[in-house]
Amino acid sequence: MTPNFARLLADAWGIFRREADLILRIAGPLVFLPALAVQLLADPMPPLPAEPGNEASMEAWMNAVSVWGQGNALWYLLADLIGMVGLAGIALLLLSGGRLTVGESLHIALRRLGRFVLLNLLVAIPVGLGLWMFVLPGLYLQARFIAALPVVASEPQQSAGRALARSWRMTAPASWGILGAVVALFLAQWFFVSPLFSADGWLRQPAHDNPFLIALVTMLLTAAGAIYNVALLLVGIVVYRRFARSGT
Repeated sequence: MTPNFARLLADAWGIFRREADLILRIAGPLVFLPALAVQLLADPMPPLPAEPGNEASMEAWMNAVSVWGQGNALWYLLADLIGMVGLAGIALLLLSGGRLTVGESLHIALRRLGRFVLLNLLVAIPVGLGLWMFVLPGLYLQARFIAALPVVASEPQQSAGRALARSWRMTAPASWGILGAVVALFLAQWFFVSPLFSADGWLRQPAHDNPFLIALVTMLLTAAGAIYNVALLLVGIVVYRRFARSGT
């Protein structure tokens, strides 16, 4: 029987409840904290100009982004890389059947880091373009590639490219249910962070500047992002466990 989105989310929640201690021991220091540190310590990316159609404003913004990138992009990339190790470690740990410890799973994640980085790029580029174009195409691609990381974690012989193809085949029988689960997580995150983004912009204005509240809002935004990424991973693990045989 093909599971619907509610069943997939319930199964993912069940995994978290059973393995919360192990998941949080990795996700806390490797997924949440590096992202929080870079948000608090590095300069924020320059906001889009108030008049994006104005050529002079856009040129000034592009120059500001270029200057920002020279001084800060490396730290954001480093935080993303550490977070990637954390997510890969969680996948390895949960799919090992109890054979690995936290330390062993992270060690393997580091050994296979190149493959995980390549896989992340191969997923992020089309998903990012799809989200930018019309949101739903990006979420659909996210749903179809959701089992790729568990494939690489559980099947060491798989390359990044073959893992994507295997995930595509594996998710075909339940593509709409998986898409529903991804959309539900995306909307939950969006409803949570949308007012926080508005509050962050308001607090950063000179008249309302409050470092404590800015840090608090940044912590909540970072936590939402970390929870969303871990939740997607858990859904991917559920999908992999259910449909691994159908993706051969």
